[in-house]
Amino acid sequence: MTSREERMAKNEALFREANERMAAWEERHSGAAEEVYLCECTDRACLERVRLSRDQYEAVRGDSSHFVIVTGHVTPDVEKVIATHGDWSVVEKDPDVRHIVEATDPRRP
Repeated sequence: MTSREERMAKNEALFREANERMAAWEERHSGAAEEVYLCECTDRACLERVRLSRDQYEAVRGDSSHFVIVTGHVTPDVEKVIATHGDWSVVEKDPDVRHIVEATDPRRP
């Protein structure tokens, strides 16, 4: 694993952390069919958002190596697209950086 791959994994983990904090806000769950989440891509300067339901977000969060991104924001040398849902996709981190994204997952004990 290179320092670049490690940095990109940590960038995604930061966006995931922000989404986790927002997901905990009770006022977000006002019955709306969709909620807004940050794109969890490797680009630290990305300001794009994705709209998905709470259930869709929870399905992504079921695996520490999965991240939600704006479709097209994949970084193929460190992740692969495992599902596309129109304007958002789910990527899976490569095994080389899995330990980083697992260690930084706020839901892991």
